[in-house]
Amino acid sequence: MTIPNLSGVITLDDVHKKGTGSFQASYVAWSKTAQLLHQHAPGFDYHLRPNADGELIHKAPDGTGFVVGYFTGPDGIVTADFPFPCMDHRNNPIAYDKISARVLTDSHRRSLAACACFAFSLAHELWSKEEVQSAANETMPSGDAPAAQPSKQKPAVQQSQPQSAVLGKTAIAGLKVIRGTSSLKELKDVGARLTDRHKKGDLNDTEHQELMQALLEKETQLAK
Repeated sequence: MTIPNLSGVITLDDVHKKGTGSFQASYVAWSKTAQLLHQHAPGFDYHLRPNADGELIHKAPDGTGFVVGYFTGPDGIVTADFPFPCMDHRNNPIAYDKISARVLTDSHRRSLAACACFAFSLAHELWSKEEVQSAANETMPSGDAPAAQPSKQKPAVQQSQPQSAVLGKTAIAGLKVIRGTSSLKELKDVGARLTDRHKKGDLNDTEHQELMQALLEKETQLAK
């Protein structure tokens, strides 16, 4: 058994964008990453390696924290360790003693996606800013800014929609509520309600992931 090469597996339908202008980033939701791994790399499981004290958060020399991810697979396969920093909404590393359960779980999901690229080349096109194939075998550039393309490729470019175009009314309303919260307690209550809506099917996985990211960003702002 060898480690599968999942280069080229993602399509435009799997790619979402957040941010605007030069700060716009393309990404694949962690839930989609997990589904693609289950489909194309069956038998492989993701883990966080504990530190010497049995804790999942490792401490860096500067006092910030990070996790170490790896995959196990059939025939005893174990992939190389992949360190990944615990970061705030600005991608700055977080101090070890400031890392909450929420930061840990978000770091687990984010490290899953990064480690999947490291181990399987899954979604490497986004990290290296190469073209991503659409379901119709058309191409578009990924990354911060689209490059000039022949006119026949314009429909593919139009598939890259602003966040509000890919979220439903319930999710958009949830974003407005999150941005309008003024306390951590209020934000916690909002998160619980949105998770309940997700369980009831009012929010799909992608919308829920977007809202959880917005919650994390707002939590970081309110905690300052």
